[in-house]
Amino acid sequence: MERQCSRFHAPLLACALASTLLATVNGCSDQHNAADPVQHHAQAATPAHAASAQPDVADAWQRLKDGNARFVRGAMRHPHEDTGWRGDLEKGQHPFATVIGCSDSRVPLELLFDQGFGDLFVIRVAGNLVMRDEAGSIEYAVLHLHTPIVAIVGHEQCGAVTAALGSHEDIMGEPQELSELLATIHVGMPEFSHAMPQAERVKAGVESNVRQAMHQLAQVPSIHDAVAAGHTRIVGGVYDLHTGQVRWLD
Repeated sequence: MERQCSRFHAPLLACALASTLLATVNGCSDQHNAADPVQHHAQAATPAHAASAQPDVADAWQRLKDGNARFVRGAMRHPHEDTGWRGDLEKGQHPFATVIGCSDSRVPLELLFDQGFGDLFVIRVAGNLVMRDEAGSIEYAVLHLHTPIVAIVGHEQCGAVTAALGSHEDIMGEPQELSELLATIHVGMPEFSHAMPQAERVKAGVESNVRQAMHQLAQVPSIHDAVAAGHTRIVGGVYDLHTGQVRWLD
C-alpha cells in the first residue's frame, strides 16, 4: 500500500497537521504570556515546590508498573478516593505521570493502573494519537505539573488501528473528521505484508502506532529538553484486554 500523503487528497489534514506539529507547539511554548488565562491558571495552581514534591523518573514509572500488577492480580487498592484526599486536591494537583491512551471504553487508565484522584494526568483520544492538541496538553503537564513520566498506552484489538490498516476506499468512505484521524494513523505505519494474518497485522500496527506517538512527542522541543535534562521520560506500552497487563516496549 503506497505511503503517500497525497493519496488522501485535500479534505484530509493528516499530513499538514503532522508537518506543522512541531512548529506550532514550539511556537506556543515560547509565548509565556502571563495574561493568558491558561498560562495564568498553570502558574497559580502549581506551587514552586511542585517539582521537588514529585517522585523521580524511576520511582514514577515503578508506581505505574506496581499499580498495573495489582490490577492484574485483582488486588486493587483504589487509592486516593476519600473526601479528605479530594479536599486536599482543591489546593492544586501534582500527578506523578501523564498518560495518553485510547478512548476505547475497555481501557480506563486510572483503573488499569490502580490510581486515584490527582495521581494521573490523563489524555484519551481514539488511537492514542499525539497531534497538536495532545502534544500541547502533554507539554502543559511536563512544564507546569512536572510529571516525571509520560506514558503512551495503546491496546490490543484497537479499532482505530484496525480501521487505519484498511483500504484507501474504506478510509475515505468514513466521515471527514474520522477519515482524517484514520489517515493520520495510516501514514505513520510501516508497510505490512498482506500475507500476514489480520490479527498479527493489527498487533504489529498497535505497537507501531505507540512507537510513532513516542517519536512524535520526543520531537517537541520543550519535551525533548525535559527528557534530555532527566526531568521526564517517555515510555510506551500495550494493554492486553484479556490479561489486563500493560506490556512495556523497549
